[in-house]
Amino acid sequence: MSEPFYRSERRQLGGDSWATVHWVAIAADQLKFEDLHPMNSYVRQQDIARMHYARALARGDENPHILTWTAMQTDRRASQLFPGLSYSADDGEAFISANSFITYVLRKLLTEGWLQLHEYISDTYEWQVELPEAQSEWRARAEAILRWLEASIQLDLYPNLERGSYQPRVFKPFDARHNFARIGRCDFMRHFVQNHERKAVFNTSHFLHEHDDLMSCHSGYGDAVGLMVTANTILRPPVYRRGALLFDGEKWRIETIGLGDTSLLLPGDITLSSSGKSGGGAYRFRLNPDDACPIALYTRAGSLRRTGQPLDRTPAEADRLEFVFVNRQITSWKRGGELQIPQNGFVLSLQSDALPAGIAERIIEDAWVEYEFADEGQRAVSGIQAGPVLLRDGDKVLRDESGDEEFCASQAGITGITPVFTDPAVDGVRKARTAMGIRPDGNLLLALVDGCDPLSRSSEDSAGATLNELAELMRAAGAVDALNLSGEGSSHLFVRSGLANRPSDRRGQAGVVYERMLPSIGIVG
Repeated sequence: MSEPFYRSERRQLGGDSWATVHWVAIAADQLKFEDLHPMNSYVRQQDIARMHYARALARGDENPHILTWTAMQTDRRASQLFPGLSYSADDGEAFISANSFITYVLRKLLTEGWLQLHEYISDTYEWQVELPEAQSEWRARAEAILRWLEASIQLDLYPNLERGSYQPRVFKPFDARHNFARIGRCDFMRHFVQNHERKAVFNTSHFLHEHDDLMSCHSGYGDAVGLMVTANTILRPPVYRRGALLFDGEKWRIETIGLGDTSLLLPGDITLSSSGKSGGGAYRFRLNPDDACPIALYTRAGSLRRTGQPLDRTPAEADRLEFVFVNRQITSWKRGGELQIPQNGFVLSLQSDALPAGIAERIIEDAWVEYEFADEGQRAVSGIQAGPVLLRDGDKVLRDESGDEEFCASQAGITGITPVFTDPAVDGVRKARTAMGIRPDGNLLLALVDGCDPLSRSSEDSAGATLNELAELMRAAGAVDALNLSGEGSSHLFVRSGLANRPSDRRGQAGVVYERMLPSIGIVG
């Protein structure tokens, strides 16, 4: 008898603990990956604000307010959307992206206590700014951005002013690090399955979700992190060196891949590659170098091997021109180094004479980049990156002493690398997990283990699994290679349009289940 497409089972763990495991058998030619296309902006704002509100209450905030704004799906240049303003930050970073510029200005207004919300007798609300007279430049920025946000209905406060108070809400002091969020490209998986008939849909990539993820003005809640390949096109580069599930058109493989395994195609027919200059416009870059070089790429994993801590900013060097890259967009530039590196992007750092004359201006003007696999042997027509790798050739290979994959959890006073609560070397906690395995015949096997935060767990909740337990589950089920995907509250599985699992997001409410918005999905059939 053939194996069922979907099945679930209850597995007994150590002691009295048990876990519900969901299995999906997938033919090799039936899997693809897509980014979700966000629907209603207000729904997304409200859900994310409520989540941040629950977190604020858990931290001990007595009367928190959460301010969110929804970034444009198709970004525009700041100079086009807000002509005539200054687009430079206090540290000299010049914004190209309107999304990044708006985030920077809003964060400044909140931090300084310059933003107010007024209610009028007609039950209408209006955002206003109250700045010192000397801050004329900031007033022009604030007024232009608030007008645009109000007109496009993309700025929201939760909970809102109590009706009938008619007292202006002055945001001072305001914890902009924890209670302000830019909302990126994400949506509920349910919206997709309601509009598309598919055999199964599940979560895939890691994405920005925690406060430590959103430290950069170039980052938004829900922004995916990691390689994404669809229809032979690299939509997102492998910023960090991590495991990826790749399909070359004939068979699937799991491979550890990083930014050094790609070539960058810049405006002006300039190709940057880690393999060296080979003529025809190709120039060599070094990834996270310890010393100065003509062309360097910096990620937040740049100092992990040397110091064990993430790299927050590029080195200070007077003779440098640097650009922030997020996916295929160039979002800002700066001279002199010390440019903040976003969780979901990297920085290109150039000596003044590293590229031909006029190329830097062309990069700023076009603000676009494309990627290719540097090695033809790594070619993939479809793929997703997450990690860590669980199995290779039937053996468990969770992060060993070589530190082959780049993960770093946040610690006291240190902001980690997204996902900021994950360090495979020490991750022995049972939680919701999702993994994809490759069987000897080339077909695939999805495993999703339900789990829940012990503080919010009810008697009906599965305990989850550790990474080692997940790897053993995959091996026992016949997988020879396996990759961990995003997990915890992100673990969702829909089978024939119905939610098959019990997601772990509780927001402090035992027995209450919340679905979480995600950026990308795996689709079967």
